[in-house]
Amino acid sequence: MKTFKQFVTEAERTGVAILPGGFKPPHKGHFEALRHIVNQNNAAAAVVFIGKKDRDGITAEQSKAIWDIYGKYVGVPVTVAVSQITPVKDVYEYAEEVKDRPIFVGAGEEDMARYSYFEKNKETFPNVRLVAIPPQFGRISGTDTRKKIQDNDLESLNFIPDQVHWTDKEVIYKDILGLTVKKVS
Repeated sequence: MKTFKQFVTEAERTGVAILPGGFKPPHKGHFEALRHIVNQNNAAAAVVFIGKKDRDGITAEQSKAIWDIYGKYVGVPVTVAVSQITPVKDVYEYAEEVKDRPIFVGAGEEDMARYSYFEKNKETFPNVRLVAIPPQFGRISGTDTRKKIQDNDLESLNFIPDQVHWTDKEVIYKDILGLTVKKVS
């Protein structure tokens, strides 16, 4: 049974948190970034746009499958989509289509300039708010993570959020990434 505070908090949720990126693979820093946008803005839902290009053998489809698992742990409904062109283009198209509710676009400091059009055109996009995402976990390296995946280095591979249940971790390692796993904890 929900507490009164949980009921009121859920009733007050509004808007959509958006996190665009390459996510090859999505790691716990990405996961916490999405949770940061959702929680900071009390968003009712989230959308993740994934870049379509492969990186060092990690595909967009694998990234989507991992995000689909992570979505169960975010606390709001999460929609995951692979971008046809780029995640940035998808954010702009989404903002054009959804003008009746708040949109919270998350980006790291180095990516904020990609969304300056929203700031310059506030009258056209009054519902869009840019959310600066602070670095999570000391900036996990996607390149290092992909190298460890290629090497099947499960001893030092630590990219999956702690909140993810071991059975889901096992699915990510074995079924999605094709790694040799004895048991994941």
